[in-house]
Amino acid sequence: MPKTELDRIAYRKLLPTDHPAFEAHLLALDPESRRARFGMAANDTFLEQYATRCITLNAIIHGAFLDNRMIGAAELRPLGELFTAEAEIAFSVEADWRNCGIGTALFARTLRSARNRSFVRLYMSCLRHNAPMRALARKFAAEILVELDESVALVEAPRRTIISLLREAIDDAAARSSGHGWEWSRLWLPRRPVARPVSRVG
Repeated sequence: MPKTELDRIAYRKLLPTDHPAFEAHLLALDPESRRARFGMAANDTFLEQYATRCITLNAIIHGAFLDNRMIGAAELRPLGELFTAEAEIAFSVEADWRNCGIGTALFARTLRSARNRSFVRLYMSCLRHNAPMRALARKFAAEILVELDESVALVEAPRRTIISLLREAIDDAAARSSGHGWEWSRLWLPRRPVARPVSRVG
């Protein structure tokens, strides 16, 4: 991928107004990418419903944007009751943009968001043959457990620090200065319990 295009990729959190971009990203995934992401065949109707549900739940979604087109996403979602220390993470990157650092950048931002919200254990599920995602998990010192046809990565998130909080706030402020909103308050507000959606990593 030309370096000039990689340099144009912007990373930021999604807002409810980003629903069309998130939906378009999911619909752009090829059949194999959809199966890798959700652990099953996912038709357009399922993806449209998932995008609508996902953008309104108590989740933090980081997006990778090339101009106004979303080409990658990382979702961070609490598991269990209020103030839970565990969360689920899931990724999707369009096929033409894999193996060029986008997944790594999204993972790093998601891990920082998790530590800033006091999550301790992060779960990431992917199909057993999804070697790129297994390699990405290992890059961040994940423990890989295999259950049937799935690989489950457990990532221990470090404690938040003033530096990690400031770095996230600076990134959010940069997105705001580019015309996008930011949600500093979500670092501090209590998390609400939500039902766990069916999701996998791709």
